[in-house]
Amino acid sequence: MVSSMDRWVGKVAVVTGASGGIGAAIAEQLVEKGLKVVALARRKERLDELAKKLANKKGKLYPVKTDISKEEDIINAFKWVKENLGPVHILVNNAGIFKMGSTLTDGDTETWRSTFDVNVLGLCIATREAVRDMKANNVDGHIIHINSVGGHSVPPIPGVNVYPASKYAVTALAETLRLELNSQKSRIKITSLSPGAVSTEIVGGVVDKLIKSMEKHKELILDSQDIADAVVYVLSTPPHVQFGITTLNNITMVLSVDRWIGKVAIVTGASSGIGAAIAERLAEHGLRVAALARRKDRLEGLADKVKHTKGKIYPIKADLSKEEDVLNAFKWIKENLGPIHILVNNAGTGGPGSLHDGTTENWRKTFEVNVLGLCVATREAIKDMKSNNVDGHIIHINSVCGHQVFDFPESNVYPASKYAVTALAETLRLELNSLKLKIKVTVMMSPGAVLTEFMPDDFKSTTEFKKMVEEKQILDPEDVADGVVYVLSTPPHVQIQELTIRPVIESF
Repeated sequence: MVSSMDRWVGKVAVVTGASGGIGAAIAEQLVEKGLKVVALARRKERLDELAKKLANKKGKLYPVKTDISKEEDIINAFKWVKENLGPVHILVNNAGIFKMGSTLTDGDTETWRSTFDVNVLGLCIATREAVRDMKANNVDGHIIHINSVGGHSVPPIPGVNVYPASKYAVTALAETLRLELNSQKSRIKITSLSPGAVSTEIVGGVVDKLIKSMEKHKELILDSQDIADAVVYVLSTPPHVQFGITTLNNITMVLSVDRWIGKVAIVTGASSGIGAAIAERLAEHGLRVAALARRKDRLEGLADKVKHTKGKIYPIKADLSKEEDVLNAFKWIKENLGPIHILVNNAGTGGPGSLHDGTTENWRKTFEVNVLGLCVATREAIKDMKSNNVDGHIIHINSVCGHQVFDFPESNVYPASKYAVTALAETLRLELNSLKLKIKVTVMMSPGAVLTEFMPDDFKSTTEFKKMVEEKQILDPEDVADGVVYVLSTPPHVQIQELTIRPVIESF
């Protein structure tokens, strides 16, 4: 996956809610990257000031006064864009309001209505107009919703009223749109970015007090610029790779893997596919990679392949379904390589069969590798990190099946094992947070098809498979490996809790 913003230079991006905070930061970043940015907001004077600030940059900012709660304003804004600048390539739905103080038991109807008018209906209208324009001009564009962690979990803060509901709606709208576009074989991308606490003008009352109380721990608060950097990264991915939902916590976004050079990373299931691609990428970035798998000959071949890179791969034969193998592998690593800094739990398995007449042995093997093996490896890595005061990183390579059960024949207990991984990642994050440990936990989902040995050989010989490859409906293992490098490149106080990577077009 080669990241670049070059294909967007000179193209039109629309950013809503651009007069301050996150929206202004995003607009500024895109102008600096050479885009023609249409900045929509009610406060035209703020937009004019921003345009003046960016007058000598590579791109240009065009202020357009727009109230996102009014459909007529949105439609007029898009009409102006089409007539004066040309086709829309990017839409960033950032506009949002959060009116504190009202409750669901005795709240004000107008407060609720205005929240949904901006956060949901305004977003829907702007998205509809942008997608219409992209389709009419054959533009493979990108829609980005600036969501919130409140769209995934209701915060225990009094007076939030309908705000979390509006953000849950945004989460659903992003996935609904993705499915609609996928059914039409459209290559328009859709991404939902969900930041944690951000110090912006949107907050007030209890939330404002909460953020002020956190100022002595500034690493816990996001800055608007950090979200803008995440938007740029998402836009820089190649046309066939789609980042779906990204949850961001505690960010100052300066991307670098330099602090990991010379450090020890463990990758399980590293003999082929995603695991091999991750191990290779980490070695290329200068890490000492302990590669665990049953097929030692494959690992040795991989080690030989990277022998001229900055890092090194150490092949270790280990069956993740056997606790003794895992314990012996960690013992060897500690004695020969030193403290563990990174663990990538990639090993996974699944066999054919059903729940109504499947074999117990097949079910047991799936849970032994996908769940218990992951738990044992995670436990041993964290024990070592704690004993050596290492602020490390645990990454679980999960699956879309950990969030949704699909109608795939003979999937039996595989989705259950992946749902377990989803829960284990969050349980571990909460445990570490309660202990005030700075060990990070990320669950990476690669829900689209990935070209690995896990894919059945009989399917690879079908016309459908060949079509999927031709149309790039399948991710390469390297795409997932690059996602791992991105997650690891964030600074120590950054936590990318969840990252979704998909092909832009999927067959399911």
